[in-house]
Amino acid sequence: MMTIGKPLIQVKNLKKYFPLTGGVFRKVLGYVRAVDDVSFDIIEGETLGLVGESGCGKTTAGRTILRLIPPTAGEIIFEGRDIAQVKRRGIREYRRETGIVFQDPMASLDPRLTIKNAVGEPLLVNGIARGYRLREMVLDLLQKVGLTEDHLNRFPHEFSRGQRQRISIARALALNPKFVVMDEPTSSTDVSVQAQTLNLMKDLQAEFELTYLFISHNLSVVKHMSDRVAVMYLGKILEMTPRDIFEEAMHPYSAALVSAVPVPNPEYRGRAQVLAGEVPSPINPPTGCRFHPRCRFAKEICREDVPGLRDMGEGHLVACHFAGELDLEYKEEVEAAVVGA
Repeated sequence: MMTIGKPLIQVKNLKKYFPLTGGVFRKVLGYVRAVDDVSFDIIEGETLGLVGESGCGKTTAGRTILRLIPPTAGEIIFEGRDIAQVKRRGIREYRRETGIVFQDPMASLDPRLTIKNAVGEPLLVNGIARGYRLREMVLDLLQKVGLTEDHLNRFPHEFSRGQRQRISIARALALNPKFVVMDEPTSSTDVSVQAQTLNLMKDLQAEFELTYLFISHNLSVVKHMSDRVAVMYLGKILEMTPRDIFEEAMHPYSAALVSAVPVPNPEYRGRAQVLAGEVPSPINPPTGCRFHPRCRFAKEICREDVPGLRDMGEGHLVACHFAGELDLEYKEEVEAAVVGA
């Protein structure tokens, strides 16, 4: 069913271009269009999964929404206020309401700080607690993520990857935020630890009434975590659905991603859809549909006109000129790809 509720975050026509410079005078020679005219809402209390190949712009989108990097254009509406336009003081206030868990917990934790100081830093900087009160609040956060008092005075290198990610989650929740970006939080851990971390994040979401943007390239993980899924390719959203992406993929690119997901069934003999060619450069993206150079259903209109997101029913949005009209062979391939997934 379509997710109904009040949007906490509204992203409108968001763009993030990184300039390419060269020469003695560092002249701008072009731009990397990492995020190019992206729009979506995140409903209060839901988890929106953002998936796509490495380099598609999903991490840049998450960091831009948090104003860790400034947007080139567009709006980021948080509780009725355009965060894209606020100045330094407004950004600091906004960051008290938000958090992020980075992909690599070792790189995001200062190796010179004990866990008590790393998790307590947001509380100290914002004047919320210090001294004994700070210690008690940090201990409470660590206990909520499954750690103990014995871990307070240890350093990051003394923990496993899974434990370090729990520490990062505790730090992200230190200021009791409303919105948290989870940037591939389980990609560096094994399967058993992944399951524990995902279940922990779900429990914390219910306890703290959190809203998540869950970024990942792992569709199986996204299926477990997300209320809705958005598929990103070369800086664009190609599909967004509240339905099961494994059963209802309508864009050729989404179907190809689904077909590549390993199925835990030794008797399954599914066939992954191998896409032709390489991902085009975000410096000089294709005209029309970004996916058309690799799409076997592409026609002349795909090369000329950029398809907008069309509602195919129940909030299922697809950016394809031929969404819902693709041939029977394609539909059979999609069905075959998702068997047992």
